Amino acid sequence: MKTFVLRSALLSGAAVALAILPSAPASAHVGVDAPDATKGGWSTLSFRVPTESDTASTTELTVAFPEGVDFEYVATRTKPGWTVTKADGESVTWTAEKGYAIAPGEFDVFDLRVGPLPTDADTLEFPATQTYSDGTTVAWDQPTPESGEEPERPAPVVTLGEASEDGHGAHGADSDDTSSEAADADSSSGGVDGWLVAGVAVLALALGALGASLIRRRPRNR
Repeated sequence: MKTFVLRSALLSGAAVALAILPSAPASAHVGVDAPDATKGGWSTLSFRVPTESDTASTTELTVAFPEGVDFEYVATRTKPGWTVTKADGESVTWTAEKGYAIAPGEFDVFDLRVGPLPTDADTLEFPATQTYSDGTTVAWDQPTPESGEEPERPAPVVTLGEASEDGHGAHGADSDDTSSEAADADSSSGGVDGWLVAGVAVLALALGALGASLIRRRPRNR
């Protein structure tokens, strides 16, 4: 009887702990992160590329630059297993070498350093084309309407923040992104760790309550 009660308490505590953990995003598509993007500044653009196919791998990604925007500086981060082709300031293409394609159920990140960013725009769209090993291509190029309702194949969008008081954002080809990236990683990790600690605390409380209940039920010696 005690074993059954203990097992039930453990399962209930685990269920509560899992219930308070954050859930995974409901959809996956090619997107971009650029937390340091400001008007007139420089930014590292990180394109997230998930493989949504169940049978084919992602072998190529092409990112087109926003229409009417001519960046003075474009650099790609070194990425083993992928070759890079730049098309005259219009686009960048990453092509996987043998054994480096993104398998089904996996994702990868491709980084660009660009600048300066325009000062007369609030957002920038970077249409992307994803190519699979079976020859299928997916164009992520649909604009998101002002209503905010996401289309089926949205183009990656970068939102530009306002420039700092000196008129510049984070800029320069030699700017070190390591500290900001590390801070973002620590922040993300800290959020997940916080949820895990909360779940363990809930489980510990459930076990404590069970122990107290069993002690109260133990027959006294006469």
